[in-house]
Amino acid sequence: MAISASAFATALVYVMTCIAVPMPKPLGVWHAGDIASFISSILFGPIVGGFACGVGAALFDIWNPLYQSSFIIWAPATLIIRGIMGFMLGKLRRIIPSRPRLSEVLAMIISHVWKNFAYFAYDYYLFGPVAYLDLLTFFPLSAIDIAITVPLLAVIRKSIGKEYFM
Repeated sequence: MAISASAFATALVYVMTCIAVPMPKPLGVWHAGDIASFISSILFGPIVGGFACGVGAALFDIWNPLYQSSFIIWAPATLIIRGIMGFMLGKLRRIIPSRPRLSEVLAMIISHVWKNFAYFAYDYYLFGPVAYLDLLTFFPLSAIDIAITVPLLAVIRKSIGKEYFM
């Protein structure tokens, strides 16, 4: 189950990350991959989530159908930053056992704060102070991703009849 779940979740993160709009450097790209990352990590747990989030998003940076390898400079950071984000999200998804939905929203917020500041640090290393633009754009996009994920998870759960796969 874990291997097939990892393959499915990694492909989902990659495909959803390919739904993207490139931004001026250092902003990288705005994409729907974080929604897939949230869903994968919450439904499948920390191991599958960490692998899928790191590898799926890094594959996009290495090569993607619309932009080829134009984001390859972010691939090493993506593998680590998003891998940790997915693992963290999977671990924290049940932090408040009596309030599972609140736990999931808190896990999404905490994991995205980590991701946003980690990418800021990487972009600052690459591009200097212009990386402060990251902080102005990443957090609103994170809020949109969370707002989309919450009802989407409810629909997925209703259709599969399960809270979690793993």
